[in-house]
Amino acid sequence: MSRLPLVSTDSADAEQTALITEVQRQLGRVPNLYAAMANSPATLRGYLNLREALGTGKLAARVREQLALLVASENGCDYCTAAHTMRASRMGLTEQAIADTRAAHAEDPHADAILRVARDVLRTRGRVDDAALASARAGGVSDAELSEIVGHVALNILSNYFNHVAEPELDFPPVPPGKGAALEAKWRAATEVTLVEGYSLLNRDGQSVRTVEDVRIAIEGGFLHVAVADSAEVQVVSAPAVALVTYRAA
Repeated sequence: MSRLPLVSTDSADAEQTALITEVQRQLGRVPNLYAAMANSPATLRGYLNLREALGTGKLAARVREQLALLVASENGCDYCTAAHTMRASRMGLTEQAIADTRAAHAEDPHADAILRVARDVLRTRGRVDDAALASARAGGVSDAELSEIVGHVALNILSNYFNHVAEPELDFPPVPPGKGAALEAKWRAATEVTLVEGYSLLNRDGQSVRTVEDVRIAIEGGFLHVAVADSAEVQVVSAPAVALVTYRAA
């Protein structure tokens, strides 16, 4: 059950009704995400305005959908991953193309460059280095497109994080966990885990640090699970918070 009420036209005031009507116009339906977001007309209006503005930019609809799917997958948002998987499929993306998108890859070199730099933006919290920008530009990504990529990352982080808070009921076909070692919940040894600036883990002494050593880790649904030796509690961080994982040799 949703942790925030779902606003309907039966319970909405005039401002909420106008926004719900706009969602219906844009999407042809009112997904539970938007019905929950309507609890704050200011939030829903801001989201819709940014979404509509970005829809008139340089990036094609197919790439915009790929960006939404990538961000949802990176943030471990089951709701948005399901929604954008369905939409991507309707736009003609194959099952393999959808899986590749979630891993920041695309057959088209230009789209591939866009997805790779978008993932860099996510994982570095916007602090991409010169090499990442140079690589994107070498892939044909223009300055206008770079600007829009940041906009789409922000737009989709808003919907992902809102879903994490509200937990609306899933009203799209559920998507199974992604295939491949990166998404399997299998524990393995790591010699070092380092987080990006601003994130921390507790080490064996209970101190808050960016780097822990000789731990066990598992990756599932866009989150890294870290088990420090002699610790009774598994620590969990989102994938974008992870700067480096060094695995122990088999």
